Amino acid sequence: MIARTEAAEGVHVTVGPIADVLDHLPVPAQAVTEARSLPAWRAKEYSAARALLAHALSTLDIDGTRVGKTAHGKPVLPARRDVGISLSHSADTVAVAVAPGRDVGVDVQEAWLPSPSMMRRCCEPRLASDLTAASPPDRARRFARIWAAQEACVKATGEGIAGRPWTIPVHPADRAGAWRALRWLHLRDADSAAAVCCAFTERRNR
Repeated sequence: MIARTEAAEGVHVTVGPIADVLDHLPVPAQAVTEARSLPAWRAKEYSAARALLAHALSTLDIDGTRVGKTAHGKPVLPARRDVGISLSHSADTVAVAVAPGRDVGVDVQEAWLPSPSMMRRCCEPRLASDLTAASPPDRARRFARIWAAQEACVKATGEGIAGRPWTIPVHPADRAGAWRALRWLHLRDADSAAAVCCAFTERRNR
């Protein structure tokens, strides 16, 4: 089921299963063309994300005919640079965020077991030790929340991996937090099979 929520006033996040999105929403012509050069599995994810973004923009009466990218790969609307947008997909789930007057990043992470080195990289030592001692399902869910928040933050800044997301302090028990000029918020419960997190700046020109 496709669901829409507000992470904050004017920060709209829409999430849904990839299969449902492709069954019920049209894929924009630009995305259809761009997806032709991608492997089949990647084309499916890409098409679903763009279809969901077009749907989210249309509900807000925002022109999303063309979508571009910055040098770091952050999606932008050439015709509406004042509107922050972000897209994410993980396994069977896709998410998009639209935030007029703000920078925004959204990330969805279906639970997966991190390697010990990944946990050491993304978590401070005590947290990494706690995760190691947890059951595999719990470890996977908790780490998904950490990585989703870290990724959402560097998507909002537009830095991507260059922003070193693994250095951002996040505890899986926290529903919300702050980093630099951003606030971030988890949109699903801690026991969910997929973590969805949105990061955003304060509204500009308030």
